[in-house]
Amino acid sequence: MDCPEYTTVMLPARIAVGIERRTCNADGRCLQDIPACWQEFLATNAAARIHHRIIPPVMYAVYSDYTSDWTGEYSYLLGCGVTNAATQKKGLSVRHIPAQKYAVFHARGPMPDAVVGVWGGIWGSDLPRKYSCDFEVYDSRFTDKKNPEVDICVGIRDI
Repeated sequence: MDCPEYTTVMLPARIAVGIERRTCNADGRCLQDIPACWQEFLATNAAARIHHRIIPPVMYAVYSDYTSDWTGEYSYLLGCGVTNAATQKKGLSVRHIPAQKYAVFHARGPMPDAVVGVWGGIWGSDLPRKYSCDFEVYDSRFTDKKNPEVDICVGIRDI
């Protein structure tokens, strides 16, 4: 399978705070865990409990702590970008997204299908992934009713 079109960018470090789940693609748990994470985040108004949110607000979905590759277990955190993670409420997790080289993809169109489609292309490709930390960016473009857009940033090795 061909990899979807992307650009290669060195991105700065950032911090996300939110709700986290441990999941896996290969056994299908992600099909329940990721939507459940979104539902909990929205139903409990988790964003309001997160201190030091960046302005303008940005949500991140962070994939980290991979046991192997995309077929192994990983941690999924849905949360907000913050300027400081030192004083967060109980029940929230912190993820430090490292500064590194990323392949940046753009998922455009009906959500979540557009995001899932891009990930499917990434999984089936020979992209030189690091499997350290990947993330999705949900900013003001995500709320565009006519053409929502999400950036998918995948950590890659130098080749």
